Amino acid sequence: MKFWLQTLAWKLGVTLGLIEPPRLQPIPIPSDEQRRYTEQRRR
Repeated sequence: MKFWLQTLAWKLGVTLGLIEPPRLQPIPIPSDEQRRYTEQRRR
């Protein structure tokens, strides 16, 4: 119950702009050029 209330209070604070939302880390997506480059390095 305590965790639920903390989560609710945090979400409410983020919604109202009182708390800054956490920043998400970008997920690296390899491009075709990067794949070709790594394949050439392995050979």
